[in-house]
Amino acid sequence: MRSCDFWHALKQVRLTSLCLSPILSSITAQFNRYSLRTTINLNLGGRIMRTKNHASMSRRQFVQLAAAATAAWSLDWTRVKALAAAIEPKKDLPVVVIGGGLGGLSAAAHLAQSGFPVTLIEQHDRPGGYATAFEREGGKYTFEVSLHATAGAQGGLKSSLEGAGVLEKVETVELPELCRIITPEQDLIWPQKNPAAIVEQLTQQFSGEAKGIQGFFDEILGVIDDAIKPFDRSSWWDLIRFPMTHKKMWAIRKQTLAQVLDQYTQNPKLRSILSTFWPYYGLPPSKLSGFYYAVATAAYIRFGGHYIKHRSQDLSDALMQAIEIAGGQVLLNTEVIDITLKGGAVTGVVLDNGKKLNTKAVISNASVPATADLLARDSAPEDLPRKATQYAEKIKAYRPSISTFLVWLGLNREISKTVKGYEIFLSEHYDPERSYQACLACDPNKSGMGVTIYDNAFDGYSAPGTSTVQLLILSGYEPWKQYADDYFAGRKKAYLKQKERIAQALIEKAEQHVIPGLSSMIEVMEAASPLTNVYYTQNPEGAIYGYEQSMNNAYMNRLENTTPYKGLYLASAWSNPGGGFQPCLDSGAQAFKALVKDWGG
Repeated sequence: MRSCDFWHALKQVRLTSLCLSPILSSITAQFNRYSLRTTINLNLGGRIMRTKNHASMSRRQFVQLAAAATAAWSLDWTRVKALAAAIEPKKDLPVVVIGGGLGGLSAAAHLAQSGFPVTLIEQHDRPGGYATAFEREGGKYTFEVSLHATAGAQGGLKSSLEGAGVLEKVETVELPELCRIITPEQDLIWPQKNPAAIVEQLTQQFSGEAKGIQGFFDEILGVIDDAIKPFDRSSWWDLIRFPMTHKKMWAIRKQTLAQVLDQYTQNPKLRSILSTFWPYYGLPPSKLSGFYYAVATAAYIRFGGHYIKHRSQDLSDALMQAIEIAGGQVLLNTEVIDITLKGGAVTGVVLDNGKKLNTKAVISNASVPATADLLARDSAPEDLPRKATQYAEKIKAYRPSISTFLVWLGLNREISKTVKGYEIFLSEHYDPERSYQACLACDPNKSGMGVTIYDNAFDGYSAPGTSTVQLLILSGYEPWKQYADDYFAGRKKAYLKQKERIAQALIEKAEQHVIPGLSSMIEVMEAASPLTNVYYTQNPEGAIYGYEQSMNNAYMNRLENTTPYKGLYLASAWSNPGGGFQPCLDSGAQAFKALVKDWGG
C-alpha cells in the first residue's frame, strides 16, 4: 500500500472544498447580481441548514452562511494546542483509544503529549496494524507487512510525527526512483522528482501523443499546485474566488480518472501507463476519483517517495513508546467487547477480561462497522441519540475496500545489483478495468501484479547474501468467503491448497518477467490472503483502505471523524481522510483536534 502523502498539503484548502463545492458554481454565475435564487443545503457538523426558495440572498447573508458552515474547521493547530493546554484538570478527562493501527497510535500520542490520561487497547501482540513487520528463520529475514512508500519526514509526514512527539525518532530514506513499469511493449523507469523526464520518456514511446501527454501531466501537476497554493481561509473573498484561483481543483472535482484521461488521449496503451498507480487507491479508472488520483500521484511525481527505515514497525514502535513516555498506557493482547453509553454519551468500555474502564471519550481506530457493533451490544434505546439510526443507515451504504493477496520471499542470494527497480508494476495487457475484475476474482493469471525489491531501497536491508522481495495483487474477498468458516475454525487444508496455488502462479509470473531464476533462489516463502488480513486486523473483508475510496466517499465526502454519539470519534482508514499511512496518521490527529475543540469550547 502506498501512503497518500498529499493530505498534509491539502489541509489548508480542505475546508473550502468541503463546504463550498455544492454551491460555488451558482455563486460565481450569479454573484455579480448579488443574489442567489436557489436552495442551499449545508451540512453543519451533523445539522442541516436550509434556505428554501428565497427571492434573493445578499452577499452579506451568503458570507454569514459560509462562516457558519466553516466554523467547525476554522481552528488551526496553534489554536488547538492552546485549547488543549487550557483544558483542566486533565486527570478527570480519561480517553480510551480502541485499536493500535496508525490512526489509533497517532491519536493516543497526540493526547499523551498534551497531558491527557489515555489508554490504548490493541488486540494484537504488537502495535501498528498494517504498519508492522514479522520475522522468519530465527530473524534471518524480517518482512515488511505492507509499506512500499510514504512521505519523507520533511514532507507531509512531518506534521503528524511532530505532533505525536516522534519526529526525531523516525528515519526515512529517499527511494532510488519513483517506479518501474513493465508492459508487453515497454520497460520504463520513472525518476524521482523529475516530471519533465517522464513526459519526455513517454513522448518518445508515443510520438503522436506529445500534446496529450504534456496536457495530462500539466493537469495533475496543476492540481497539486492548486492544493499547495497560498490561501487565506479567514478571507471570505478568497472563498468566493476559489473557482477562479484554484481552477484545476475546481474543474476536476466531479470527474473520474477515466474522464480526465478522455480529455488527453484515447490511446489504450498510453491510458494504461498514465493510470499505472490506480492499484494504490484500490479502484480502476472508471470508478476512481480523478481528483484523488491526480493529487496523490502528482505529489509522488513532484516530491518523491520515501521508505521508513528499517521497517514500518519502527514507526509504530516509536509511537507506542511516545505514548508510554508521556504517561499514557498501552494494553496489547487485549480486546474491547463493548462501548457503554448513557444518554447518548460514551461512559466507558468493557474489555475481554471483564474489566470496565470509565472514560469521557473513545477514539476508535477499529473499523467503523466493528465500532457500530460495539455500540449496539448493550445499549438501551434511550442511550442511542436520535441521529444514530440515520447514521447507521448511512454507513451501511458504504462498501469495504478491496483487499490483497501477498507473497513474501526470502532469497538465498543478493539481487539488488542484477535486478533494477524498487517498486515494479507488471501489466501483461493494457486494460486496467479487466485487471480490476481479475483482482476481484483473485485471478493471478489475468491481473497485473506488483513486485517490490526492498534491497533496492537502501544498503543493508537484508542480511548479507540474501534478498527480500514482496509480490502483490489486489484481491476481492468473495473468492475467499467459501473458506472463511473453516479458516477461523482452524480447518485450513483446502484454504492452504488454494493459497499455495495462487502464490506459485505469482512466483512464476515474477520469474518470467522480472527476476530470472527466482524459484531457485527461494529459501523462505510466506503468503497472505484477505482472510489473513481479517485475522490480524479484524477489518471486514480484509479491507486495506477502510471504506472503498469511491466518488461518493473520498476526500470531500469522506466519513467524518466525529459521530452522533457524544464523546465518540473515529481515527482510521475508514474515516476522514482515507486509506494509506499518512492519511491514517492524519486521521488520528484530526480526531484529537475534534475532541479538543469539543472539550475546549
